[in-house]
Amino acid sequence: MKHTAFIGIGSNLGDRISLCQQATQKIAALPKTDLIQQSPLYETEPVVLPHQQKEKEPWFINGVVQIETNFEAKELLKNLQEIEGQMGRLRTDRWAPRIIDLDLLFFDSVVSSAPNLTLPHPEITKRRFVLQPLADIAPDWEHPLVKKLVRTLLKELEDRSQIKVHRSS
Repeated sequence: MKHTAFIGIGSNLGDRISLCQQATQKIAALPKTDLIQQSPLYETEPVVLPHQQKEKEPWFINGVVQIETNFEAKELLKNLQEIEGQMGRLRTDRWAPRIIDLDLLFFDSVVSSAPNLTLPHPEITKRRFVLQPLADIAPDWEHPLVKKLVRTLLKELEDRSQIKVHRSS
């Protein structure tokens, strides 16, 4: 059975754009998976904790892809983590800079709080760097918990962090 999933892609180390593009290609190459659409890439201000200095944290490149897959949610998450590992991601501090970050945002309209997998992703409604690219490709997708469309969530968002479409040169 085909499932619809949305995956957030981000990087703030190395050749960020190339890394996000490589991750998208690797996701599209997964067996039993079709890339349906992808958002533009955005350069986004990092979410900074009080002990960090904003001016020293590298900015992210972020985007979202929509796929259809025959994988179940836990299998898809395992595949995403394997892609991160292949690309050199080291799991350290939760908020540390990273070479690649792949987040399973939505999986159909599944609501789950299983160990190691919360669906929908709990930070979706709080983050401009997720909602903006998600709204570019799925403005009418309804968040199954808050029962609001992605475009409405973006409009109501309190996060005022800077975000700009990345223009390739």
